[in-house]
Amino acid sequence: MTIPEKFKHWLSETIDGHVLGLFRLVFGSFMVYNTYSYYRLGLIESGLLAPKILFKFEGFGWLHPLPEPFMLAIMALMGLSALLIAAGVLFRWACWGFALSLSFFLFQEKSYFNNHIYLFVLLGVLLSFTNADHFISLRRGRRFDAVPRWQQFILQAQVMIVYFYGGITKLKPDWLINREPVASMSGIFPAGHWLAPVFKSDAMVNVLTYGGFLLDILAPILLWYKPVRRWALPVFIGFHLSNSRIFNDIGIFPFLMLSALILYFETDEVPFLRRLSKAGAAAGSGFWPETGVVTRNTLIVYFAFQLLFPFRGFFLPNPMDWTGIGKNFSWRMKADSRPVQEFQFTIQHPVTRQVFQVDVQSFVNEMQMMNIACDARSVSAFARMLRDEAAKKGVEGAIVKARIMVRYNGRAPQLFVNPDVDLASVPCSPFEKLDWVMPLNE
Repeated sequence: MTIPEKFKHWLSETIDGHVLGLFRLVFGSFMVYNTYSYYRLGLIESGLLAPKILFKFEGFGWLHPLPEPFMLAIMALMGLSALLIAAGVLFRWACWGFALSLSFFLFQEKSYFNNHIYLFVLLGVLLSFTNADHFISLRRGRRFDAVPRWQQFILQAQVMIVYFYGGITKLKPDWLINREPVASMSGIFPAGHWLAPVFKSDAMVNVLTYGGFLLDILAPILLWYKPVRRWALPVFIGFHLSNSRIFNDIGIFPFLMLSALILYFETDEVPFLRRLSKAGAAAGSGFWPETGVVTRNTLIVYFAFQLLFPFRGFFLPNPMDWTGIGKNFSWRMKADSRPVQEFQFTIQHPVTRQVFQVDVQSFVNEMQMMNIACDARSVSAFARMLRDEAAKKGVEGAIVKARIMVRYNGRAPQLFVNPDVDLASVPCSPFEKLDWVMPLNE
C-alpha cells in the first residue's frame, strides 16, 4: 500500500466523536461572547456607520453597510447561530449562518482585519462538514457512535496552518537577528504591570522570539507526533497564556487556540471524555456517515487554497509587510510593529497653490488611521476620497499629499510614502511596483 493510500485509509478510519463535540461546544460559546463584544464595542455604529470612508478588500467594493436596524439584525443572527452551534441544534444551518454573518462584517472594512477573525469564519465553515452535533449536544433524534477520522483532521489541519505559517512569517532577519517586533513590544509593555519585570527582561525577549518561532515551525511534530504531544502541551499552554497578557488586541484568540489543542487528542486520551463516551455509547446508532464525492472534492479545493494563497505576497512586486499588499489572509501574525510618529494630510488648490491641513479624525477613526499607516493602497484610497470631497466644495483636481512617519520594527522614524507626490493620482495596482511608496531603510 502506497503512502497516499495509507493516508486515505487512515482518514477513513472511525473514531469516537466526543472530542469534536467538546470543541464545537467551546467554539460556539466563545463565538457568543465574541458577538457580544462586537456589540458592546459599538462595531456597527462607530466602526462601520460613522466613518466617511471604508477601506475595502479587493473584490469587495460592492459590499456596503446596511441601515443600522438591519446591521443589528445580522449581528443578532450571528450571536444566535453561535449559540445554536454550542447547543448542537440546527447545526449546519447555524454554522453557515455564523460564518456568513461574521464574513459580512469582516469584509466591510480592512482596518479591522485580524487573523483570528478570519480563523473564526474558517472554523465555522469546516465544522459544517462534520457531525460534531451528535456529541455533547442538545440534538434530538438518531446519533452516531463514531465519525470518520477526517472530520477531526480537517480542524486539526486548519489550526496547524495557523501555527506553521506563523512560523514561516518569522523566517526573516528582523525576527531572527534583530528580535523584532518582540523587542519593541517588550519596550512598550506597561512598566507598572506586575509582569513587567518578566516581559521586559532580555531573557524573556529571547524566549518569546526564538521559542515562539520554534513552537510555530515545529507544531506539526509537537502536536501530531503522539510520543511528544503530552510533553509539548504545557509549552503551548504557556505560549498562549503569555500572548493573552502581552497583546491587548487579540481578544479571545489565545483561549480559542488553547481549546483547539483538544483536537489533537482522541477521546480515549481524555479521562472525562472517555467516561462520557462509555456512558453514552448505548444511545448511539452504531453507524457513521459516508464521505460524499462533493464533500471530498470541496475540502481538497479548500485546503489547496489555504496552503497556496498565503504565499501570494512573495510573488508580488512590493514588500508585503512594509506596503501591506498580500499581507492579509496570510497568517502573518504580529510580524511587525510600526508606531506612527507623524500623520498628516494636506490638500492643495491646483490653481492658487493654497494648502489646507486636513482634519483626518473628522473622516476616519483611530483604527482606520493605523490601517492607512500600514497599507499603501489605503493611503491612495483616502487621498482620492479627500480629492472628491474637495470637488464637492468647488475645488476640482485638488492635489493631496501626506507626510506619514513610522518606526518600523525598532528602526529610526522614516517616511512611508513620498510626501511630494499627489497621492490622489498615483497607481495602486498590487501587480505594479508602487514607486510612490518610500523604500524601507534597512
